[in-house]
Amino acid sequence: MKTSLQFKLALMFFVVMLVSASISISALLLIFSPIMEDNAEQQLRSVTSSMDELEKLNKYTADEIVNLCTNSSFSVKKISDGDPAIKGRIKEIEEKGTIIESPGILPNVTAYTSVNGEIIAIDSFTKENVYWVVNFIVIIAFIVCIVLGTVITAFISRSILQPIRDLNKATTEVARGNFSVRVRESMDAEYGTLTRNFNRMAEELSGIETLRGDFISSVSHEFKTPLASIQGFARLLQDESISDSDRREYTQIIIDETVRLTKLASNILKLSKLENQNTIGSRTRFSLDEQIRKIILMLEPEWSEKNISLDIALDDIYYYGNEDLIGQVWQNIINNAIKFTPAGGKIKVQLYQTESNITVRISDNGIGISHEDKEKIFEKFYQGDHSRKTEGNGLGLALVKRIIDLCGGRIYVENLYEGGVCFVAELPFVIEDMK
Repeated sequence: MKTSLQFKLALMFFVVMLVSASISISALLLIFSPIMEDNAEQQLRSVTSSMDELEKLNKYTADEIVNLCTNSSFSVKKISDGDPAIKGRIKEIEEKGTIIESPGILPNVTAYTSVNGEIIAIDSFTKENVYWVVNFIVIIAFIVCIVLGTVITAFISRSILQPIRDLNKATTEVARGNFSVRVRESMDAEYGTLTRNFNRMAEELSGIETLRGDFISSVSHEFKTPLASIQGFARLLQDESISDSDRREYTQIIIDETVRLTKLASNILKLSKLENQNTIGSRTRFSLDEQIRKIILMLEPEWSEKNISLDIALDDIYYYGNEDLIGQVWQNIINNAIKFTPAGGKIKVQLYQTESNITVRISDNGIGISHEDKEKIFEKFYQGDHSRKTEGNGLGLALVKRIIDLCGGRIYVENLYEGGVCFVAELPFVIEDMK
């Protein structure tokens, strides 16, 4: 059967207090019992002495002596010869006059004496005796303290455990998909850390959910547009009356759109894979400047078509990393520069090394970029303002950012004073890796 934490805390307090009370009472008895017994024994000896003096006067019977010596502190009574307490001990009592016993752990002293041939028992532990009263009060006080402490603990633990109850309700809401729920931060150190971490988790989950929704919406939109074009022009091709030139034009559009879809699917897969890994993967030592030159040559048809001039200044630098992924970085950035550089424009590519990193600067003299776009340009599916949109899908720079992050570097964009945009990529430089 499951029990609440509040009940367990109250039960724990009860058990702790019960054990503590038992130990305390036992210790008190062990310490004070000999003292109390000795005191009681002295008092009983005084009573028996008084009885002996009265007996010597030969004026009183045994019953009268018992009545004279009885008070609220002692229990004085005659006992018969057959009483189990004195069985076989009558002769010893008559010879010694008085026998005193202290049975049990409580400070209880009993004296047996002979008065006028009668056996008298004097018991120090009566309900009116101060020792009995004190012990009774102490025991009752301990019991009351245990009960009250348990009840108070049950009520106090309710407020102490309230943050856990709030957190439990909040986690239930999160499990239902409500990521906007927040828990009031507790002033206690332990609960405060727990609630802050929960609120941070809920905030991150909310952001992930928003990003997922935006991602699905963006992917749906990016796929919908080329598919609509393919569907529309495919229907036009079914018309047998169209001319050959129109048929070739429509066919080329369908091919271009399928290429666009292929690139989109490929980039989504690449980005998804990179976002789910924490390392760059296999690494080799390769010439970074040679890699950039090869990519520039590979893109020669694009920049030649727009009559773009290139200003290339590359230092001889070797880098230790994933050659394929680093190649995608330069290909995406340079391809971007070609897209946004006007016909007859200029692209500048620089590679140099500092004490702490390797820097690549790729700039164009195209349209500048707004401050808002600079903040979001590396986000998935973000393509900036309408003046800078082309046939891209907004995933290239997101791929670049993720690869640079995995390499432990950083990438940023800045507007040039003379016009245009410059992408700056910095990769960490470790001498041991370059040897």
